[in-house]
Amino acid sequence: MLALPLPDAEPSPDRSNIYEQLRTIKASDLTRSQLDVLRDPLYLDPASEDVLRRILLIGSVTDQLSLSGPIPRTAQIINQAFNEANENDLVTLLKPGVGEVWILNAASASFSGGTSGISLFLADQSSTSTDMVFLGQESSSGVVPFNPSPHRDIYITSETYLVGQGYSIDTGETSTLKVGVIRVR
Repeated sequence: MLALPLPDAEPSPDRSNIYEQLRTIKASDLTRSQLDVLRDPLYLDPASEDVLRRILLIGSVTDQLSLSGPIPRTAQIINQAFNEANENDLVTLLKPGVGEVWILNAASASFSGGTSGISLFLADQSSTSTDMVFLGQESSSGVVPFNPSPHRDIYITSETYLVGQGYSIDTGETSTLKVGVIRVR
């Protein structure tokens, strides 16, 4: 096996604690939380540089980190149903972990009848208030595209997260909001 260590890396790969901890894990099986366990105790100082480079290399190879765009295998569609039980409630659709960044790709709404509607917001919650930015809404019967559809990157983080709200929902009716998201960091 050809070994290509990081230039001037200390300790050498065969003595690296990172590789010792990962020795029994296949690259395709490494999870983001396992990578975070390796990263979390590190300080951002010169003594940690080689370990940080190894974590970046491992994260890139295992699709847990990306330096150039969306992280593979993180795209998902979030479905949220609204009915008279949660009408007018602000429902958190996606609140990423600290340090994570997601992008909203698309949104759509479907209605089982009546004149109900759904709104989509970006929320910023502090200890004293909740500030929200209106992203769009739909109100009609059938499946319709969200209006306005996202036409620019909308970043979702632990500080500014995605919230939905159903309103004017008739008894026995259900409105469904679907949002497509992908993680970029």
